[in-house]
Amino acid sequence: MQWDRGRTRTRWWALAAGAAGFAIAFSARAHLGAWLFGLLLLFAAALFAFGLSVIRIARPLRLMLALSVFALAAVIWHYMAAQPRLQLESVRVQKLPSTISPGVVELMIHNSGALPADVTGAAVADLGPLFRTPQALAAGGIETELADRLERADRLPPTGMMLIAPGETTRVQIDIPPTQRSWFIARGETTVLVTARLHYRDRLFVRERMFCVFSNPPSGQWSSCPFLNQ
Repeated sequence: MQWDRGRTRTRWWALAAGAAGFAIAFSARAHLGAWLFGLLLLFAAALFAFGLSVIRIARPLRLMLALSVFALAAVIWHYMAAQPRLQLESVRVQKLPSTISPGVVELMIHNSGALPADVTGAAVADLGPLFRTPQALAAGGIETELADRLERADRLPPTGMMLIAPGETTRVQIDIPPTQRSWFIARGETTVLVTARLHYRDRLFVRERMFCVFSNPPSGQWSSCPFLNQ
């Protein structure tokens, strides 16, 4: 009987220590390396799973709860450990195209994460029919066309990788091909569409970040597409 009470007390302590370990790992994640953060989460999950045996429930349910704890630890590590975080900071049309010369769009890609990002990808820009709102763009049925063009786009950069250090911003220039639609720019009857897909390594994983924005010259105001953003 004394041994049973001691075992029960140990498991209650393990449950409390596991919960405390999660709290400590969560609060100190900014000061821990990604792998140390993961080890601390794994240790906390093991303690918590061991402590769950103090709860008088059926073994299959207790096993499911223990597996859920480990799955939660993996999700927390995957999304909250130190990693690069890329975001589109701004978009600017440097030059609009004509019927014979290309235009240029400049993207500002910012790394707001805690680790540097080695980035590759692809980007396309073009003039399309006039779309005043995201809803009109969605109804225009051009998502598949933009996705296909992005798949066929040249590699960005042509060789090597773009290194974006934590807290820094990189300029990416994209050509807008010459097009007869440029005749409608002065009449405000065309839309600039920009789509980009970026790949970068995060620990063991390769992440993908997609952007799609549009603007109606000469407004200079950019809006997110209702598709191809993640």
